[in-house]
Amino acid sequence: MKNVKISLLAAGATLVLLACSSLEVDNPIEENFPKDWSAAEYIKVNPDLRSLQLKDQVLIMNTLSGAANDDAAFLADTPTVELLATNYMGFTKTDFWTDKNKMKVVRAYNIYGVDNEAAIFDTLTLDTAAIERQYVAYGVIGGRPYRTCATTDANLVKKGECQQDENSAIGYSKHVYCASEGVTYCMDCDPVEDDCPEAIVDEPESSSSAAKPESSDAAGDESSSSEGGEPAADSSSSEGGEPVADSSSSEEASAESSSSAE
Repeated sequence: MKNVKISLLAAGATLVLLACSSLEVDNPIEENFPKDWSAAEYIKVNPDLRSLQLKDQVLIMNTLSGAANDDAAFLADTPTVELLATNYMGFTKTDFWTDKNKMKVVRAYNIYGVDNEAAIFDTLTLDTAAIERQYVAYGVIGGRPYRTCATTDANLVKKGECQQDENSAIGYSKHVYCASEGVTYCMDCDPVEDDCPEAIVDEPESSSSAAKPESSDAAGDESSSSEGGEPAADSSSSEGGEPVADSSSSEEASAESSSSAE
């Protein structure tokens, strides 16, 4: 495909999104996050936030390198494009081949002048601080899952089957959520007070769009790379659409996390 190498591998690993750096989280961690919070786990269940950060870093690298646009060669390499789409952009293989906007999406992950995007993506450092700000500012309100559901989690209720807070500014922030096979569940909803079903909801159902990316515009509303929305989808629950989500850098995907992984 492409064989021109650029010396951005080392530099790229240190690039971080700065668009959301002005959003401060002043309170102690215990006041902003669940007691078992892990930024790595949050990124894992919200792949759109990671995808958005990667996309933002690609834009930075292309701008700094000054290399010529080689989208034609990039898009012609179908195996590589599919690999990048399913491993780094939040697409499932089914979503990739059926999404009419996929080429518009994947083009944003083309690093001009190189043919080893996957290797470079694996070395890039994610801005976990931006990811955490995304959760505090947008993820909580949007009801994004902060981790994978554990076998010890009891009385899980599917998100949306409990009464949501009436104040839209609060959204789902009264509860915490986990994700299982692309479905988001409320972990602490009260079956009586929160008007939830009396029993645990049906078994987790897989969702092909769980990791499906949303268009950059939608994602921009939820990621941190562009500062400046509901996993967009709730990428959190992976209920989202183009990279997402509802990673980027992720201050709600651009609008939610970046107004940037997000």
